[in-house]
Amino acid sequence: MRRKFILPIFVLFSLILIFVSPVAAECQVNCSGCRSTIQVIPVDSTHTGDPIVTGTPADLMIFHTGSGPINNVWLLIVLNEPTYNALGQITINGTVFMTKADFQLVTTQKIPPLNANPATGYPGSLCQYNVAAIKDKIKEKGNPIYYGVKYFLPQITKTPTLFTLAVELESSANLKALILALGRYDSSKAFKYEPDCLPYRPFNACSSFSKSTLVVPEIATLALTAAPFGGALGFYAIKRKKQN
Repeated sequence: MRRKFILPIFVLFSLILIFVSPVAAECQVNCSGCRSTIQVIPVDSTHTGDPIVTGTPADLMIFHTGSGPINNVWLLIVLNEPTYNALGQITINGTVFMTKADFQLVTTQKIPPLNANPATGYPGSLCQYNVAAIKDKIKEKGNPIYYGVKYFLPQITKTPTLFTLAVELESSANLKALILALGRYDSSKAFKYEPDCLPYRPFNACSSFSKSTLVVPEIATLALTAAPFGGALGFYAIKRKKQN
């Protein structure tokens, strides 16, 4: 008698899973739709396998490889806590781009947010970075970090767009600012693999860590941070020396 009741309940539960699961899965977006084809790196820099280290102000270039163009380009900037506490503003080509109010404490395992924010125009992102990996790359394991994401350019192509980014502090600090980029590549294939439940066209292109920039104090203060960054700062010092 008991089995007669259990069997119909099991069948009903299975049918619910069959019909509900595809709908739920349709809205659970992960990194499968993301391509790391954007580069935001110092001018005349050399690939190192890690974020390319430079001082502030930083002469940077942004472009994409592979299919394009990339539209609706935003910058994702990550700061260590000393930089956030001392931050005055971040400028691009002499114009204020971000202030402390644009940053928030990272409290999640991945950034930027998956979901869109209509109030800011942020479209959501299929590209997300593991916070643990970010902390590892900037040598801030176990420490708080802050992030901000803001619209930068309507479009980038394979031809580099040059710009100067400066991190301006109100007091002395161990400056670390990781510069990453996000954007949107539109194609029929991109639409095919995105869930219909997303009301916006989320970012599906980004810069990998090795195609990004880590801004640190200018060359005069690099000796203070040489130990945490090891070989990366050694490379930077050599690079700057060759340019002089």
